[in-house]
Amino acid sequence: MKQFAGFISAAAFAMTAAGFSTSALALDVESAKGLAEQNNCMQCHGLRKDKDGPSFMKTAEKYKGKANAADEIVKHMTSGKDVKLADGTTEKHKIAKTMPANDTAQMKNLAEYILSIQPK
Repeated sequence: MKQFAGFISAAAFAMTAAGFSTSALALDVESAKGLAEQNNCMQCHGLRKDKDGPSFMKTAEKYKGKANAADEIVKHMTSGKDVKLADGTTEKHKIAKTMPANDTAQMKNLAEYILSIQPK
């Protein structure tokens, strides 16, 4: 009986750990959309249509299959580097902000959301 109880405990722990790691890695679309809204991302980027900046879909296509895609997008959103606009001018990309400040999990979630945008 003790062995059975130990087995059940181990199985429960394994399922809990697996469930936790899966949910920790799951894309939170609503949070990503909220962060994009808070940072006015959609002012310059469309989901599937270019504006002053490339669409999220075009960005997803650019990084498709690259192992460090989300990290590259986070770097772009947080570095303030120069970007070329549709009219040919350049300006510094707005640095995205999170609450609490510099929350890398929120930024990575937004990057994963951008990477998830596909053609209809």
